[in-house]
Amino acid sequence: MAKIYVNADAKEVDLPLNVAQLVSLLEIESPEMVSVQVNEEFAEREDWEKIQIQENDRVDFLYFMGGGSLAKSSEKDKEE
Repeated sequence: MAKIYVNADAKEVDLPLNVAQLVSLLEIESPEMVSVQVNEEFAEREDWEKIQIQENDRVDFLYFMGGGSLAKSSEKDKEE
């Protein structure tokens, strides 16, 4: 067993393990919407199967959320 850090939480995993396998192992929610950083470096999705996790690696799963504000309609818009 090897210790890694996932979103700052220590986890024990069996190596060898690549990023794609870790996503599956941890049952990451909405994997098609997640970005992955390994040791603060973004992992390109097409490289997930190539990137091997090492002991003490720090892996972060990031979800980018869109947002904004609803613009209030003007009085002119209300009249139309």
